[in-house]
Amino acid sequence: MTDHDNDTKQALLEQGQGSGPPAPVPPTFQQMSSSASQPRSYSQTRLGSLGRTFSTRNLFGVIEEWAKGVPIPKDSREFCESSLRSELERKKTHVQHLTFVDENAEMPLQDLLEKWNVDINKGLTTEQAKQRLETFGLNQLESDPPTPIWRLFLEQFNDILVILLIAACIVSMALGQYAAGTTIVIIVMFNAILGAVQEHGAGAALDALKALQVTNATILRNGVEEPIDGTMVVPGDVVILNTGNSAVADIRLTEVQDLESNEASLTGESEPVKKTIAAHRAAHVTTEEKKSADGNTNGAAAAEEESKKEDKLTLSNVVYMGTEVTNGKGKGIVIHTGMKTKIGLLAERLKSVDSGQSPLKAKLALLGVRLGMASVFISLVIFVIGVSTGRGADPTSSDPVWLQMLLVAVSLTVAAVPEGLPVCVTMSLAIGMRHMTEKNALVRKLASVETLGSTSIICTDKTGTLTCGKMTTVQLWFDHTHYKVTGQGYNPEGMIYPMADEGKKNKGGTTDDDAKTAFEKVKTERSVESLLTAFVLCSDATVELEDVKTINDRGEEKVTQEWQGTGNMTERSLVVAARKLGIERTQLTNGYAEKAQNPFSSKRKMMSVIVEILNSKQEDDAKSTKPGIGAFTPIVEEGTKFVGITKGAPNRVIERSTLMVENGAVVKMDEKKKQEAIETVNQLSAQALRVLAVGIRPFKSMPEDTSAANVEQDFIFLGLNAAIDPERPEVITAIAKAANAGVSTVMITGDYLATARAIAENIGLLRKGEDNADKVMDCKELRKMGADITRMEKDLQGKALTRDQRQKLNAELDVLHQKVDQITAKTKVYARAEPFDKITIVESYKRQGHVACMTGDGVNDAAALQGANIGVAMGSGTDVAKGAADMVLLDDSFATIVAAIEEGRKIYSNICKFVFFLLSTNVAEVFVILIAMLAGLQSPLVPIQILWLNLCTDGAPAVALALEQAEPGIMDEGPRPLSEPVLEKIQLTGIAIQTVLETALCLYAYIQGLMWNTGSWNGHNSANTDDENKHGVRKAQTIVIYLIVFLELMRAYTSRALRTSVFSMGICSNVNMQYAVIFSVVFTLYVLKFFSFFSFPETFHFRPCVGVCRGKRKRTHS
Repeated sequence: MTDHDNDTKQALLEQGQGSGPPAPVPPTFQQMSSSASQPRSYSQTRLGSLGRTFSTRNLFGVIEEWAKGVPIPKDSREFCESSLRSELERKKTHVQHLTFVDENAEMPLQDLLEKWNVDINKGLTTEQAKQRLETFGLNQLESDPPTPIWRLFLEQFNDILVILLIAACIVSMALGQYAAGTTIVIIVMFNAILGAVQEHGAGAALDALKALQVTNATILRNGVEEPIDGTMVVPGDVVILNTGNSAVADIRLTEVQDLESNEASLTGESEPVKKTIAAHRAAHVTTEEKKSADGNTNGAAAAEEESKKEDKLTLSNVVYMGTEVTNGKGKGIVIHTGMKTKIGLLAERLKSVDSGQSPLKAKLALLGVRLGMASVFISLVIFVIGVSTGRGADPTSSDPVWLQMLLVAVSLTVAAVPEGLPVCVTMSLAIGMRHMTEKNALVRKLASVETLGSTSIICTDKTGTLTCGKMTTVQLWFDHTHYKVTGQGYNPEGMIYPMADEGKKNKGGTTDDDAKTAFEKVKTERSVESLLTAFVLCSDATVELEDVKTINDRGEEKVTQEWQGTGNMTERSLVVAARKLGIERTQLTNGYAEKAQNPFSSKRKMMSVIVEILNSKQEDDAKSTKPGIGAFTPIVEEGTKFVGITKGAPNRVIERSTLMVENGAVVKMDEKKKQEAIETVNQLSAQALRVLAVGIRPFKSMPEDTSAANVEQDFIFLGLNAAIDPERPEVITAIAKAANAGVSTVMITGDYLATARAIAENIGLLRKGEDNADKVMDCKELRKMGADITRMEKDLQGKALTRDQRQKLNAELDVLHQKVDQITAKTKVYARAEPFDKITIVESYKRQGHVACMTGDGVNDAAALQGANIGVAMGSGTDVAKGAADMVLLDDSFATIVAAIEEGRKIYSNICKFVFFLLSTNVAEVFVILIAMLAGLQSPLVPIQILWLNLCTDGAPAVALALEQAEPGIMDEGPRPLSEPVLEKIQLTGIAIQTVLETALCLYAYIQGLMWNTGSWNGHNSANTDDENKHGVRKAQTIVIYLIVFLELMRAYTSRALRTSVFSMGICSNVNMQYAVIFSVVFTLYVLKFFSFFSFPETFHFRPCVGVCRGKRKRTHS
C-alpha cells in the first residue's frame, strides 16, 4: 500500500474518531482504527473475491482487508474509500443492520492482555484505572439531559391556536386595547404553565425510578477483589462474575464455570445462553426446536442445523452490559464501556428516530390554520368594506375610519379564535395523564395520552410483556400421571393435583373444592414428593422473599417484599414448584448432604449430584413430617445411604433408565414404557413447554468414581417437569378487549416459529386448530428487505443522483415498500426478530395508515419504541427503553395498555365535545358581529367582552366537558382513522344550525335593544345627544351579552353527548357541569355589575341594563 493510500485511509478513519472522547462506533470501525501492524484475528478471512462486484454481504470484509494493509486493486481501493466515507456518515443511523466482527472478542487472549496492558491475575493498578477513567469517561450510557422546565414552558407555545392568540394580543396592545391584550396573556400563560408542570412531573418520576437501579461490580484492582460502582469500571478491568450479577460492561470471558447469561434485554429471548471462552456466535435455540431438553433427537438435529444457518445475535464468549448471570461463575476482561457497548450502540441509534406528530396535534393544528385563515379573510373583507365606503364602526367617533375598522377586524379575529381551546385541551390531557398514573401508566408527554386513544395496532415484545419473564412449572409427569401445577412466577402459592381432577373443572360444580381436595391428597400420599425433591437437590437455584424498592404514582420511593430468584431460570421453576408442596432447600439440608457434583454440560445435556441420606433409619424417614425428608424411602432399597440424582434432557435420561416408578412400586422400564415417556415429552413440547427429566441411582456406599460416566446411568426414572415463561393472567382478556375495540395486536419475538406460534395460540392471538401459516413468519426475509430499504433511503438522501436515477430508485423503493406492507398486513406473529426488524415492521404499519404502539422492556425494543407513534416501556425494563418511550408501565401489565387506550378514547371524545361546543358559540359570535357590521351597525360586542365570554361562559363549561365520563360502548367502536377530522359532518351540521339560530336571536335582540334605547334600529338617532346614543348602544350590547350567556350555557348541556341523548346520560350526572354553570352565571352577574370599578369603565354596563325592560322607547328622528 502506498503512502498516499495510507494517508487517505488514516484521514478517513480519523473522521470516525473526531476530537475529544472517542465517538461510539460499531466494532468494525474499532477494528479499522487498530494499527495496521497489529496481527489479524484468527477468525478473520477474506470475504469473497476482491475482483468481483461488491455486494452488501462482502463489502465490510473488503474494507477490513483494506484497513489492515492488504494490497487490493486500485478500483477496489477507491471503492473502499467511497464506501467507508458513506458508512462513516451514516454510522449513527442504520449501521446496526449488519452483524459486525468484534476484534476484542475474537483476538487471541494473549493479544488482548497485551493490548489493554493488564495482568489477568492482578487486574489493573489504581493509577492505570485513573488514567483510563480520564480517557474513556464514566461507564454509563449517554442520555439527553432532562428538559428544563423553562424549555417545557416554551414548548407549550408551539401551537397554532396559541400563536394566533399571541398575534391578536400584540395587535390589541398596539391599538391601545390593553384589557383585551392582558386577558389573552393570562390565558396563554395559564395554558403554558399547566402543560409544563405536568410534563416536568412525569420526567421527575421517571428519574426517581432510574435512581433506584444502581449496579455494582466486583473487580480485581492491585491483585485484590473489591466491589466498585459500575460507572467506575474501565476497559481492561478484570471482573469477577457470580450467579445473580448483572454485567456492568461488555466483558470478554477468560474463565467460566457453567456460566449462563439471560440476554432477554438484548435479544428478546428468555432462554439463558451458555457462555464459553471460545469465540463464536452464541446459538439461541429455544425449546421447541432444539428438543435437546425434550428428548426428540431428530428435532435437536434439525434445530442445530437451523442454528448454523442463522445469524447469531451475540457472542458466546462475551457477557454484555445489562444482561444477568443466571448460573455459574466466571472471570473476564472489560472490552467495551459506556456508549461503545452493544447497548450503547443501540442507544446511539435512537437519536435518529422520529416518532412524528401526534394525531390530535396535527388535527388541532389544521383546525387552527383554517380558523386563522377564515378569521383573517372575514376581517379583511370587513376592513375593506368599511374603508372603501368611508363608513366607520362609530359615526360619532373622531378616530379615522381605518383605525375604527382595524379595531373591528381585531374583534372578529378574537371572536373567531376560541381562546379557551388550548387551555381546555391541556387540562383534558393533564387530567387524563393523572388518571393514567393512578392506573400505573406514567405518561411522559401530554400528547401521548390522546395518541393512545388513536392506536390501531399494538406491536409487542413477548418476553416480559405478554409473558411474565419468569419460567414457571405448569405440569409434572409421575407414575404415568399428568399433574397440574397452578400459580405463576416465583410466588410459591399454588396447588398440585392430577390432571384427571382438572377435567372436573370443565363440567362445572365445586371446581375449587375438587382441586383443593386433590391437592391435599397429593400432599398426604406424598406421590410426587420424590420427583420434586430430586429436582431441588439437583439444582443450584434459589428463590427467596426480598425487599424491593419501587416508585409509586407520586414519584415516592416504596419498599415492598417480592419473591426474587437467583440461578438458572428453569431451575428456579423447579424450586418454586417444590415449595408449593412444602419442600424447601433449607429443610432438605437436614436430611441430605451433597457430596459430589457433575455440572451441566452442553455435550452431555445433563447435570448430576451425589447426596448422602443423613437419616439412614428408613423407619424414621417414613415417619418424618418434613416434606422431602425420606422422599426416596418407598423407592430405594433398605440400606441405601447415598443417591445419585441426574436431571437434564429427557431423551438422555430416559435412554439411560432401567427402572421406573409404577403404581407406587419400582418396575422395569422396557422399550414400550420408554416410548410412552418419549411420546409424553413430545406432547408437552408441542405446547411450547420446556421439559426436563430426572432419575436417581441408589448406592449402598459412597462410590469411588463420582464421574458423570459412572453416576449418569442405570437410573430409576422418576418423571418430568414441564415449564414455560407463562403469559400474564390478564393478557388473554386484554387482547380480546383490544380486538373488540378494533385494535390489532402483533407479537414480535426472538423465538423460533413453532414456539412463537404455540405461545400466540395460548394467549388467543391466533386461533387454535386453524392453519395459521400465513400469519406467522420468520423475519429473515423481512430483514433483508429492511436492509435494502435502508440502503435505498440513504442513497436518496446522500448521493448526487440524476432525475432519472432518482425516479428509478424511488420506483424500486415503492415496490419494496409494497412487498413489506403486503407481508405485515396479514402477519400476526414475527419470529426470530432482531432489534431493527421492529423498525421495519413499525414503519410499514405507519405507511399503511395505522397509529402504531410499540411495547417492550429491553434495549432491543428501544429504537422501535421511539420510532412508533407511541412507545410504551415496562417499568422493570432498561433505562434505554424508558428513555425512548412515551409512556412507562409501572406494573408491567399489558392490560394497562388497553386501559390507557380506553382512557385516550374518552379524552379524545371529550376534546371533540368541547371543540364542538366552543366553535358553535364562537362562530355565532363572529356572524353576529359580521352581519351587524355589514348592516351598518356598531359591533354588538367589543374585544374585551368577547374574551370574557370565551373565558368564563365558554371556558368553564368546556372544562366540565373535559371531565365527562366515557359514553357507553366507547370500546365497541373501531379506532379513528387518521384522516378523520376533529369534527364530523353531524357536528358541523350542529354548528351550522346553532350558528343560524344564535345569530338570528342575538341580532334581533340587539336591534330591538337599539330601538328601545335610542329610538333607531341602527343606534344613530339624530334627535338624541351623542351620549344618549352611546348609552343606548351599551344597553343593547348588555342585552346581547345576557342572551349569549344564556344560550351558551344551554348549549353546554346539549354538547355532553355526541351519539346518544343527554337525557339518557342524566342531566345532572356530571356534577362539574352544575358547578361550571353556577360559576359562569354568578361571576358574569358580578362582573357586569361591578366592572365599572376597574380600569375599563366602558366595557360592561349592568346598571343601565336595569332600565332596559322598563325604559321608554326614544323618539325617532323625524
